[in-house]
Amino acid sequence: MTDLDMFGHRVNPIGAMTDAERKRMQRRAAAVPRGYAGTPGNGPEGEKCKTCSHFRRKLMAKTYFKCELNKPNWTGGPKSDIKATSPACEKWEAQS
Repeated sequence: MTDLDMFGHRVNPIGAMTDAERKRMQRRAAAVPRGYAGTPGNGPEGEKCKTCSHFRRKLMAKTYFKCELNKPNWTGGPKSDIKATSPACEKWEAQS
């Protein structure tokens, strides 16, 4: 039995996901930056990732922001990216 909403679209039973929905959720999860060496916000107050000596710009077709301390875990995708404007982590060091 197929349930339809008021617009005639098929409604999935609770807990069931189509392949398109699953792929969209995976892309969204992959877009969350996870390349930080520490926990953002635990570093010096007022400092950002972009003011750290470990902050790197990886130039490809686009520019990707990375933390050099996490270099062994760099991937070709967004999972190892960081945000330049994130608050500094506990491993923040001043640029020389």
